Amino acid sequence: MESSSDKNMGVPDEHPLVSFICNRTLHKGKSLPDGWKSTVFSRPGKDSKEHMFRALIIPTSDIEQLMASVETQKSHASGKIRLAATGGGAHKYKDELERRLNVQLIIVKELEATVHGLLVDSEQSVETQMLLCNVGTGVSLATVDKQGEVERVSGSGIGGATFWGLVKRLTQFSNFNEAIVAAHKAGVLGKADTLVEDIYGRETSKEIGLAPDLVAGFLGKLDSDNLTDADISAALLRMFASNLGQLAVFQARLLGVSAVWFAGGFVQSASSEDNAAEIIQNAIAEAMSFWSAGRLQAQFPRNAALLGAMGAIHVTINQER
Repeated sequence: MESSSDKNMGVPDEHPLVSFICNRTLHKGKSLPDGWKSTVFSRPGKDSKEHMFRALIIPTSDIEQLMASVETQKSHASGKIRLAATGGGAHKYKDELERRLNVQLIIVKELEATVHGLLVDSEQSVETQMLLCNVGTGVSLATVDKQGEVERVSGSGIGGATFWGLVKRLTQFSNFNEAIVAAHKAGVLGKADTLVEDIYGRETSKEIGLAPDLVAGFLGKLDSDNLTDADISAALLRMFASNLGQLAVFQARLLGVSAVWFAGGFVQSASSEDNAAEIIQNAIAEAMSFWSAGRLQAQFPRNAALLGAMGAIHVTINQER
């Protein structure tokens, strides 16, 4: 669940949920539980004055913990507050959250919230049509035009859940970031994949105009005896990034779009202690460059995993004006 609050828009300061969100966004994400993220940003409110907003993302698995923590602080004695929210957890627990925490959830469609969050994060208006690839459990591709209208144009069921499911099935990794970092540091690209040179030989590959190290079949050598978990993770990451890049490039060409953004939980690490997000983003950028012959570049927002929460409050404000 991704939620946003504004302390300056008539929200009772004494409500425990307001204190809960404020306390966890005060230091911009420091000392947060695993999987939680937060940020603070300012936007014009419905009174046209600048207001400070606090955005918090909480894994669905932790919502019960949130409700238990806040419920014990007598939230019903503080008056009902309104909270902008988006994501699967907000929908799944809407009734229970409203009942137990004495709040009114204003739920914004996840894709719409993510697109508007991108506009807030990049601090820009839409001057030309842009394509957003939101990579989470699956993949959703949406366009946003000059009027800010959002339209889902395509998608794929081969998303972050697919990658992580295969990693867990084929390797011993139990931590997502560890699998990504190991793939980058110790994985040998090509050991698990069938390459063009495996079929034609190195010299013949050059003669027919194909790079010897070009992948002819992902995971084609998965039955090799000398593979490490890092090799497999590296092959899976390249396969997944290639699929994302191809999907984005073909859709961009179809729509005549040159600005292609990637967001979602998959492209931003849940930890700041490693460079997993950078590794993933580089893999996607390389795939975009390959499939577009260098004509298109992948762009990534600063707060990729928080776009939904930021966009939810942005959409809510605009609806109230």
